Amino acid sequence: MADKKHEDIPIESIDVFPWNDHFNTGIPEVDEQHQRLVQLLNSLATHMAFQSDTQTLDIVFKELTDYTVYHFLTEEAIWHEYLPESDLETNHKEEHNGFISTVLSLKAKKNAHSVDSMINELLSFLVRWLASHILENDKYMALVVLAIQSGLSQEQAELQANDQMRSGMKLLIDMLLSTYSSLATNTIQLMKEAAKRKQTEQQLRISAEQLEQTVQSLDKANKSLKQQYIDSIKTFAHIIEMRPGIKSGQSKYIIEKAALTAREMGLNAEEKKNILYAGLLMQIGKMSLPDTLLEKSFHSIPLADKQRYLKHAVEGEALLNGLTQLKGASVLIRHQYERYDGSGLPDGLARQKIPIGSRILSIVSDYIAYLEGTMTGDVMSVSAAISQLISRKENYYDPAIVDAFIKILKEDITVEMEEDLPVIKKSWKNSRLASNSQKATVDRPVLEISWIQLKPGMEIESIYFDNKPYIKNCIADQRLISSITELRENTGSNPVVKIRMGAK
Repeated sequence: MADKKHEDIPIESIDVFPWNDHFNTGIPEVDEQHQRLVQLLNSLATHMAFQSDTQTLDIVFKELTDYTVYHFLTEEAIWHEYLPESDLETNHKEEHNGFISTVLSLKAKKNAHSVDSMINELLSFLVRWLASHILENDKYMALVVLAIQSGLSQEQAELQANDQMRSGMKLLIDMLLSTYSSLATNTIQLMKEAAKRKQTEQQLRISAEQLEQTVQSLDKANKSLKQQYIDSIKTFAHIIEMRPGIKSGQSKYIIEKAALTAREMGLNAEEKKNILYAGLLMQIGKMSLPDTLLEKSFHSIPLADKQRYLKHAVEGEALLNGLTQLKGASVLIRHQYERYDGSGLPDGLARQKIPIGSRILSIVSDYIAYLEGTMTGDVMSVSAAISQLISRKENYYDPAIVDAFIKILKEDITVEMEEDLPVIKKSWKNSRLASNSQKATVDRPVLEISWIQLKPGMEIESIYFDNKPYIKNCIADQRLISSITELRENTGSNPVVKIRMGAK
């Protein structure tokens, strides 16, 4: 019995993505094949968690390859029948080709790098792809096809599909959040499995070395699932930022500056984690708001609609209700519009009764809003935005947090993500700034946005194609945007677009 390996103990499958009816497109053949993709994803998660050998992983790769050949050809034949030679058909094929290219690239990494690193990256890719491709692209294509089958023209079918996708957004939210809940449940189950195995192996008098290997293996699996949890939340934050009026890259900036401010205020690890999750998901309630409302700057929204807009904070908390891991974050999201003097919404909390995470996130998000002009109607410089924060101490904002935030703006510090918590990385400038912080200038924020959000008049910091610089330090106009679109279509690569916020 001393030679018995822990891998021989039967294990349950880990469903990182349990099949849900909201995945259904309405085309049975497509839905059956999507279920197969989900099965492969869950199988891969199980092998990752329990340290399967290379031969088994090769089988998973082969199954995945077989799936791409069979499913993609089937799906493309359906699109071609109803949407021949259309942009929809062409773009969908490009999505499929991108998927195959990425899987082959990861296969090559398996041969050159550690199996653990490769399988982590593959699982993360599949989770993101499943969320963005099936739930958005395939569902949209299916709605168009079904509408054409009912007798509509392609143009009418596309308009109807757009409306249906917009009205179905809440279903997407509910489905994704149930996925995160499942991830948390799986983590707990793994911990129970660890305790069970430890007890069993002690009873069988397995050597201390084998016992330690078992515990380490399960600890590693648990840590990996935690990383999948935060990766899934980041994926959902990206989906939120695809809505009109929400710039991609804002949540990243907010969590970075909020993390630095939380450190300056001496918050503990749990408080920092809640701020991280809340910063990523604080706009989740906006998913149910109409495009016409989201496209307006806050200052230009009529008073009656402003009340509706601000309720997204309460709706965001409600969407996260019941998820234990996000309970603390949901409270911060609810109170993001409270004011220090008690004049805010929804509960009129004041001073220390407002959760400190909400007080921090309010300052950081309002700073961005001042810079881009959505708060007042005027795009502000960094100094003007900071002046707004200072002038509203005691009324809108916690004075101590405003001071801490301004201090970290004057320091050149970056944030890197390690597991599920931000890690502060100081730059070479800090020693210089520490002795002269009052005179230090504050650089304008640089946000990485989606290329489709680039508009004339935006100040471009840089645009890269395939890690190569395309253009830097200029103002976007329609001619430049058209050339970027054309280059993307010719190369098949999405540009990395970074813009500067605020006025000079």
